[in-house]
Amino acid sequence: MSRRWIGQYQGESLINVKADVDEAMAMLENLHGNRKSMRRRILSGIGTSVKQAVKRNYNSLLKKQSRTLYKSVTAKVFKSGAAVKISPRAQRSNILYGYALAKGSTIKAKGDGFLTFKIGDKWVKKHQVTLKPVDWIEAPAKKYLSGSGYKARLEELVQKEIDRAEKASQRKAGK
Repeated sequence: MSRRWIGQYQGESLINVKADVDEAMAMLENLHGNRKSMRRRILSGIGTSVKQAVKRNYNSLLKKQSRTLYKSVTAKVFKSGAAVKISPRAQRSNILYGYALAKGSTIKAKGDGFLTFKIGDKWVKKHQVTLKPVDWIEAPAKKYLSGSGYKARLEELVQKEIDRAEKASQRKAGK
């Protein structure tokens, strides 16, 4: 049984695949390895695959691309090994603009000034601009996690852990 949910952690979106990883860990229970390390390696592999899926869809979902934003998409496993976080860490002036694009936001001019930008051949002045949210992180992640590629990747990662545990037990038996 696969259970996924979308949540928030310090204002950042999380996609949880806990039930899937718990099932995999149950299969690995009889192996004599470090369960926490096994779980972290599996989550890291899943996170990397989800990050790649987000990056593959980047060009089609955002009209104006930024190399900095593209390169800033990261996958990080929490210290507890409970989840993996996919996040765009690009920032300017302490503002994470990857989240501003994903969640939508309002950009205001400082003081009584104007925001000046060019649309086509015309220069426009505004006191504030509201960005519409663009689901460029969660949608590709959800799509990947509901597809067959995710299931195959999870099975591959579990098999790697089984092979790793077998090699370790053979080394112990050989000593």
